[in-house]
Amino acid sequence: MSFLKTTLANPVSAEPSSLQLENGVKLELLETGILRVSPAQQGDYRIVISCGIHGNETAPIEMVEQLFSEINSGQLTVTNELLLIIGNPPAANQAVRFVDENLNRLFSGKHQSSSTQEAKRAKLIEDHVTEFYQQGDEPRLHYDLHTAIRGSELEKFAVYPYLHDRDWSTTQIAFLERCGLEAILLSSKPSGTFSYYTSTQFAADSFTVELGRVRKFGDNDMNNFADAMQGLRELISGQYHFSGDIKSIQVFSVVEEVIKQSEALKLHIAVDAKNFTAFPKGSLLASDEGYEYRTQQDGERFVFPISNIPIGQRAMLVVAPTIL
Repeated sequence: MSFLKTTLANPVSAEPSSLQLENGVKLELLETGILRVSPAQQGDYRIVISCGIHGNETAPIEMVEQLFSEINSGQLTVTNELLLIIGNPPAANQAVRFVDENLNRLFSGKHQSSSTQEAKRAKLIEDHVTEFYQQGDEPRLHYDLHTAIRGSELEKFAVYPYLHDRDWSTTQIAFLERCGLEAILLSSKPSGTFSYYTSTQFAADSFTVELGRVRKFGDNDMNNFADAMQGLRELISGQYHFSGDIKSIQVFSVVEEVIKQSEALKLHIAVDAKNFTAFPKGSLLASDEGYEYRTQQDGERFVFPISNIPIGQRAMLVVAPTIL
């Protein structure tokens, strides 16, 4: 059985099914691309590992498929409740970021104002995550795995959703460092991302995890994700014990969120410039009708620049080093 092949063969809907493994682990296909894994005994955490929210980000999908294969064969012991999600199967089949609109802008109920297939998928994912998290009172974790369109000076990093009145978790950041991440980006505003949804609605420790560059299925060097894979294995099997020992991971905060206000938007960044490229104070990074952003201090950096988006959506983040 292949979770990935089954999902891509049934990209819109799949008949629910279940399987009991010899070791007592139960596999339940709840819907296409949504698989619940239940251990024989109650564990310490409820974990959601998601991928493919953008269909062309194939490495995380192949990582989740590998985890499933190891679970299915009995090679990977499961001691924690686990929900595996391949977010946008139709987009994965077409090797595109999305079919109609960006799925990662449609959570926290934002799908209610749209009728696209991504909006319907966001609602379906929310429903299954709600049921999963509410069926137990164990601490909730969510790692939403992605790869980026362009290269990065810091290749592996995570976006920590805005927490409102909650504190940043140093133990979670230490786990991400164990997974090979080089930086953490602290968000300053609510958003429509999947990780913000699970963080806000369920008080989960949630992250958008960026693991490298977008590549086609089969073109990913999986050795590049060895640390992240091993960290997830340790978490699923109960071998990882959270601690607050952060060693060298860099921390950044958002100093400007550039929103596209008109078709006059221009990002003053080279096409081949990498995420986290640092600029001196006074550098012009973005301009629009009645707006421009120049760096306010040396060392500010850009992340996720994209101008070909609808008006009103985020075109870029500007970040600067900070401390927890």
